[in-house]
Amino acid sequence: MRAWIIFILIISLVCSGCTSKEEEKSGASIQSSDHPSKKIMVIMVDSMTAELINLGIQEGRTPAIAFLTEHGKVFDDLISPFPSMSVVIESSLITGVGPEEHHVPGLIWYNKDENRLVDYGATIPRTFKLGTKKILEDGLKNLNNTHLNQELPTIYDEAKNKGLTTGSVNMLLYKGPIQHTLTIPPLVKHATHTPSSIKTKGSDLLAFGQLAKPDVIKDKNLPDHVYEQYGLNDQYSTEVIQTLIKSGQQPDFLMTFLPDFDKEAHKHGPLDLEGFAKADYHLQTILNSYPSWEEAIDDTIFILLGDHSQVALKEKGEHTAIELEALLEPYSIANLLDGPTDGDLIIANNHRMAYVHFANKNLNIQDIIDLLYDERIDQLAWADEEKIMVKKAESDALLSYKKNGDLHDRYNQTWDITGDLSVLDLSIDKRSNTLVYGQYPDALEQLYSALKSQEGSLIITAKPGYTLKTESAPVHYDGGEHGGFHEDDTKAALIITGTDIYPDKLRIRDLKPYFLQLLNQKESMVE
Repeated sequence: MRAWIIFILIISLVCSGCTSKEEEKSGASIQSSDHPSKKIMVIMVDSMTAELINLGIQEGRTPAIAFLTEHGKVFDDLISPFPSMSVVIESSLITGVGPEEHHVPGLIWYNKDENRLVDYGATIPRTFKLGTKKILEDGLKNLNNTHLNQELPTIYDEAKNKGLTTGSVNMLLYKGPIQHTLTIPPLVKHATHTPSSIKTKGSDLLAFGQLAKPDVIKDKNLPDHVYEQYGLNDQYSTEVIQTLIKSGQQPDFLMTFLPDFDKEAHKHGPLDLEGFAKADYHLQTILNSYPSWEEAIDDTIFILLGDHSQVALKEKGEHTAIELEALLEPYSIANLLDGPTDGDLIIANNHRMAYVHFANKNLNIQDIIDLLYDERIDQLAWADEEKIMVKKAESDALLSYKKNGDLHDRYNQTWDITGDLSVLDLSIDKRSNTLVYGQYPDALEQLYSALKSQEGSLIITAKPGYTLKTESAPVHYDGGEHGGFHEDDTKAALIITGTDIYPDKLRIRDLKPYFLQLLNQKESMVE
């Protein structure tokens, strides 16, 4: 899900004509280096899957994607991190690691040190309950500059070290070596008592809606008003890229986000071709920025990826929303207007998964597990010292595992597993002693990483068709949802055009090494 952070609080505070700028040292035109090899453009299309790609091509509705697939290669099983929410995914994309290392464990997560829920994508009710100022700070300042592990070099840091130029357009995660200034609209500043600007670190070129406009676009009339999500939309991203290409300022490495289809999929379902065709129109506009589409792929390596997929939810009358507060009675969950520890339990709900923390230290985890027997809940998972325990919610089936065992998986990870493999739909190829994943690709690493990122928590996942409901959480009845680690949440698509070098591991967390491989090739051509 695209986290519409901070801008939700502006929706009720009409503001227009506010401008953004970068620091003088980073606001100058960003020229591509003189390196003779191709530039690299990474375009993330929210909720793009192989099924959508095939449907769009068959129906003749997606000519840009048809062109890129015809001249490139499609991978239909790119796997997202867990929970499959935008901030976690983008953190893994730019750092190459999971949440236990990059320290962004969810769209919503419990900050134990500050005893509060961090929420990057709050609904309007949650915004007013959790505090508009804090949500503003978390989304614009803390996410990239505090919460994301500052010791980890990002793809932007490493490209800069190679003497290559970088850019980020509407990505939520953009930490890099250059300091920028995000300018807060005046009415928001006064309403929330925040500073007029926020310092942030990013790529050479940073375009982030109305809040960050580099010189190349500062005089353009871009779609960045309140009714246009302040620039966090497909058209804004496309017009920025078009301007960079036509002005000769396309960086060596550029990442951008097309977020709009996520909303269409949430509303109309994962296979909404009408909404997906709109995303393809913007891809056509990008390709049209070159003299021809053929020259586009001669000049640039295009890497088009989905960030996750979406599960089709059941209709409202089918008990689609799993009311966690009701299931967990008699234990209490603090209201959002209270402190998290005012209840027995703290829940960080990421839609199709949730972290449950124990504010009442007298509670035993088994007490909670016994209450969560529900045919709509899929797994319950927790850490027991070095082992990860996973249980089917509606049965006694139990699996335990730890790292560094005799079983290998397709990602070159090794595991020691005991118990019922069906809990995670696993099997073993006895001839090669290889672990085979079923409906939960990379489930072992995903659960391990998530639990280590929120220590002491219990993870709840929902079965396909269902979502978890807590105070002020949205439910997209008869639409699409994600957040879990079922393949319907995490199995996205990847299209690579303009190179015959491909990644050897198809996980979003493994794309950073692939990007570096391409950048190393670019760097070596100059040396």
